[in-house]
Amino acid sequence: MCFDYNGSRQIVPNYAVPKINTSTLSGIHAVNNSLVLNNKSYYVWTASDGRRYPWAVNNGYVGWAVSESLLTENTNRGETSSRWEMGKAGDILTHLAQGSSLWDELYSRKEVLSTCEKVGIKPGFFSIDAGAGKHTYILQESGNVINVDKNIERWNNINWIGSGYKEGDTFSIYGNEYAIDSSGHIHVSTDDTFTSTDVKFPSKSLTKIV
Repeated sequence: MCFDYNGSRQIVPNYAVPKINTSTLSGIHAVNNSLVLNNKSYYVWTASDGRRYPWAVNNGYVGWAVSESLLTENTNRGETSSRWEMGKAGDILTHLAQGSSLWDELYSRKEVLSTCEKVGIKPGFFSIDAGAGKHTYILQESGNVINVDKNIERWNNINWIGSGYKEGDTFSIYGNEYAIDSSGHIHVSTDDTFTSTDVKFPSKSLTKIV
């Protein structure tokens, strides 16, 4: 670890840098498919080989504590696979905690499913709050993740009357029914209780041409 002091480069050997004691840290576990992590806090991530890593939570960032990640130059080669697994898991949870979509180009669905399973998230609706607000998703058996927040925002912003529907037409969204109002909009809330992952649109109104 190095730093600049009065224009001079100072080096602190790794053995002299205090390390976080992972035995004092709590694990990361979802309760009823809701993962809540205290902001500005530390947790422990246990890789599949049993190696334990200190993680920091900071405004939606979830992953390896910076103080520890700076010490990697003396890391044994045997740690490479566990660090790779740990890094991927942190990236996936950070994207979810910040409300971002997960793209197949970055993470395989197998990796997403494995990470979610490791923190106790099962297929179906789940939420995560790690200091950047609560975000809601649907985890499918395949490992695909649907961003419920973004879907709801998009559906609420569409003028459905202008899209071929009429006032009173009813949408069935996640087990609830929502009718188009006079302004052409439906009003879905992330605070609603959802009982199904299905979304059904009504048939479009037919306009008779004279």
